[in-house]
Amino acid sequence: VPGGRPSPPQPGPIPGSSARARAAPPQSTSGSDLCAMRVPRSGPLQGPGSMTPYVAPRKNPATKPLDFLIIVLLPWLVFSLAVSLFAFAYQDFAPLVWALVAASGLLGCLFISMGISRGKTLQVALGCLVVASVAVSLPIGLHLVSSYTGEFFRVDYGAEYRSVSPEAPGASFIDASVLEFEPGTGVDVQRSLGFMNAGVTYCVAPIVSDHPRLGVHGHLPSFWAAGKDCCSQRGQFYCGDMANRVARSGVRIDDPDGRFTLAVRMANATYADLQSAEGGEVVFVRWTSDPMTYKENLWNSAATFATAASAIHLLGSSGAGMMLSRCMAR
Repeated sequence: VPGGRPSPPQPGPIPGSSARARAAPPQSTSGSDLCAMRVPRSGPLQGPGSMTPYVAPRKNPATKPLDFLIIVLLPWLVFSLAVSLFAFAYQDFAPLVWALVAASGLLGCLFISMGISRGKTLQVALGCLVVASVAVSLPIGLHLVSSYTGEFFRVDYGAEYRSVSPEAPGASFIDASVLEFEPGTGVDVQRSLGFMNAGVTYCVAPIVSDHPRLGVHGHLPSFWAAGKDCCSQRGQFYCGDMANRVARSGVRIDDPDGRFTLAVRMANATYADLQSAEGGEVVFVRWTSDPMTYKENLWNSAATFATAASAIHLLGSSGAGMMLSRCMAR
């Protein structure tokens, strides 16, 4: 301006800016663009008003029906197999039975080691149940052998003699398991004796004939009815089938600790008219009216006991499986 102050320069367009402005399309902030904005994955937002993304807690996967069946049935099968082997195969195949039971225990240990190495809680629990089943089956199986099946196979495999004279020498029947005496044979209850040792009364009574015959062996008794806790000290004997008047059979009883033999010696010393042959073989029998029924009862009792034990174990295994499933679902 002439005669005045020069005016400040007006800002002009930056070279090339108009071209870029015309080339750049206008940006809009629509709803879809706002929804497309995402929180960075590098970490939670910081600063006032920031929001941390919600992360839902992880839940343990529920036990599948197949896994539940395996948890319940595999330990039960191992237990039932071990008990059955002890009950019905131990007499003839004892080494094989122990080998199979040991293999079952090693299978449980294998499940435990695999579960620990892989972090599988289910496999660890399954292995523990298998090992526990093997451990429980041992006392139950051995009880079946000692109480039922051992006696059954001993009687079944032994020799059976009929029309045996009570005056015959006992050494002739060393391999006998069942003895059927001749008619007119009975148990002399009046000369019975009870010998107590460690809280157990060992009872013996001589088996005699109604018409004794004096011969080479005389009338000295070689056969004695025996039992435990079934008599008084003297004169009362109710072991076996004493109530059956027609009973005249006996199932041989072993005397490994010699208690029955000691009771016979005491009876010989007590009754002056009763003397067994010096150095002769004394045979002890369980007095019975039907040896076959006695043997069948042993088998049936063993089968019933094994079935009941298997059923109880199945209930316990089912309960353990349910508890494990609930713990896995938490």
